[in-house]
Amino acid sequence: MIPGVGGVPRARLLALLLLALVEVIARALGDPAPYIAGSSSTGSTGSRRVDAVGGALSTTSNDVTSEPVRHQRSAGTAPPPYSFHFAHAVYNVSIPENSIIKTYAVQPPNEPRMGLHVTPDLEVRYKIVAGDKDRFFKAEERAVGDFVFLAIRLRTNNIVLNREKGDSYRLEVKATGTRREGKSRTTLEADTFIDVRVLDANDLSPLFYPTEYSVAITEDTPLHKSILHVVAEDADLGLNGEIYYSILDETEQFAVHPTTGVITLTRPLRFAERALHELTVVANDRGIGSTSRNQASKARVKIKVLQVS
Repeated sequence: MIPGVGGVPRARLLALLLLALVEVIARALGDPAPYIAGSSSTGSTGSRRVDAVGGALSTTSNDVTSEPVRHQRSAGTAPPPYSFHFAHAVYNVSIPENSIIKTYAVQPPNEPRMGLHVTPDLEVRYKIVAGDKDRFFKAEERAVGDFVFLAIRLRTNNIVLNREKGDSYRLEVKATGTRREGKSRTTLEADTFIDVRVLDANDLSPLFYPTEYSVAITEDTPLHKSILHVVAEDADLGLNGEIYYSILDETEQFAVHPTTGVITLTRPLRFAERALHELTVVANDRGIGSTSRNQASKARVKIKVLQVS
């Protein structure tokens, strides 16, 4: 039992001691807020107040539900508006000459795909508007998801694509996108260029010009001397246009260089034994599907031997 001090009632003295004890504990816990009548500390689970009347310390416990901390994401930039356009100004394709109708041109490996990204409400059509005066090609569209592929193929006419007449074409292709909303219609347009390279096929055989040669040499002509040069031409490319010369009927008297067409003497000449030699030189190309030696282009060569006195 705690007696009163200096006329202060025992209950009031006890209340003051409790208040002092609470302040000490609060400061030790890092809460510097003063505990005075009618004040409250924010962030605590309740509020404390001192009852001035009677000096009693009362603690009121309030269940306070704190708001969750929300990290607001900064609103990103809005996606750009849809643009009806080709990703590239020029695309490259190739197609073999003499291809059958409806043959499709092919893009090189790793080439970006030809076409347009579209929205679901767009209907797209492609059309060649320039660069095809002979009407070899046709543009087609193939919709896959949100992308409409552009394909180039040969038409169904009887015109043959011949590399020797034209080895490249630049086609201007226009894309038209149509969007219908009720009775109204919106039309979008975009264009691009397609560079078409016509690949060579071994469709030509070498041709001699002229087809007949003649020369006169003396019987004492040195061995391995060049006596004549025959020439054939082939308009194909690469191996298809490289010419291989040979003598149709084997002979030990003469030889022809396989790539230059130069005829040389390989055995001594005897006027008394033979005054005239006739050879048939054949020209073949080195491409796949080359004609046989019997069907290849031929040149007749006459070599007249002159007597040495």
